[in-house]
Amino acid sequence: MWLLVFLLASFFTVKAKELTLDESLRLALENSPLIKSAQRELRAQELEVKAIRGALLPRMRLEENFTRTDVPAYAFMNRLNQERVASQDFDPARLNNPSSINNFETKLILEVPIWLGGKVQSAKKMAEQEYKAVSLEGKRREEEVIRQVYYAYVDAVLAKEVIRVSQQAVEEAKEHYRLAERMHGVGIALLSEVLRAQVYLSKAEENLERAKRDYQIAKKGLEVAMGVSLGEFEVRELGECPEVKLEGIREKATKRRDIRAMEERLKTLQEAYRFTLSDNLPQVSAFAQYFLHSKDYPLGSDGKGYMVGLSLSWSFDLGLTTLRRAEANLERRAGLEERIKLMKDMAVFEVERAHSEYKKAMAMLVSAENRIRASREVLRVMELRYKNGLARMVDILDAQTELDKARLERLQAVNACHKAYVDLLFSAGVTEEVGR
Repeated sequence: MWLLVFLLASFFTVKAKELTLDESLRLALENSPLIKSAQRELRAQELEVKAIRGALLPRMRLEENFTRTDVPAYAFMNRLNQERVASQDFDPARLNNPSSINNFETKLILEVPIWLGGKVQSAKKMAEQEYKAVSLEGKRREEEVIRQVYYAYVDAVLAKEVIRVSQQAVEEAKEHYRLAERMHGVGIALLSEVLRAQVYLSKAEENLERAKRDYQIAKKGLEVAMGVSLGEFEVRELGECPEVKLEGIREKATKRRDIRAMEERLKTLQEAYRFTLSDNLPQVSAFAQYFLHSKDYPLGSDGKGYMVGLSLSWSFDLGLTTLRRAEANLERRAGLEERIKLMKDMAVFEVERAHSEYKKAMAMLVSAENRIRASREVLRVMELRYKNGLARMVDILDAQTELDKARLERLQAVNACHKAYVDLLFSAGVTEEVGR
């Protein structure tokens, strides 16, 4: 009774560790370092936007300065600011040759930008456009992760299926070896044919061991692609190739997220032109300052006062440096337009290429399945002829080799078909439709 319970528990434990494609994709979207990196970049750009918006708000600054001077004008000014001027300080001798005086000046400054030539507004637009671009690139990175995980998963499935085919090949090679021994025992076959069958069996066993190692490596590659370690697990077979619908795919390719991100940066460069030219425009700001002056210590209030006002500044770049820098952004914009055009053309080409690879994989699949059927029939006939002394063991092994080759090529065709399918979706920028 307890043995039955243990076996049932072991069975369900093993089944619980079977990893599906959907589960792999979910784990990757939650744990992939590439996606987490993109999220950090997006968060950083969000903070950049908030930082630019803060430039429109008042700025407060606290200053503390210490001076010691016997320069007549400064000495008298410090004494006046400290509110310590007496009648004897107007003595010409003291005015012309004052003694040294210390001054601690505490200054609280409030600056309010009113108009900075449109620089802050342009910087804000640039930051927001870059945020959109980074967000789109982050989504595109998710598509890259989906494709990588899909690739890794179908490679793991291929490796697992190769084990199954290799085990089948070993069993059939053992049967041929037993057949050769039996035919040799009754004097129909030569010893060389027994040895040949034994060599073939040894090679089949070697291929099986290599397939098992390849499966472990494929599963490790899947874990790396997902960004998470799962321990012992199995992958589930995918079945036949998914159906591909080409309608509307080309149009979607030209609107991929990475292309739209570049178009946002195109807007950024246009705004960068205005941002740079703002250096040649007038800048207006308001300010308020509160002063404390002391002869003996910081933050002292021997004398105090305030000052408020407006500031207007307008600089003229006679060397045309600002204009040339602004024009450089227009050139970069024109260059980026050419690059976007190429990206759209390449996107459509990638869709066509992926679709062509899909068609080739399907043709390879049909060919492999036809050869499997034909090879099975040839093998059956050769085994029958061998039992009747009308064929050699090498004929059986040649037929078996063709059958094994066709089986492996069928698995490779299914693998290539799945990869072409996900490449097609990735080229069109709709990788999230995987499995729909």
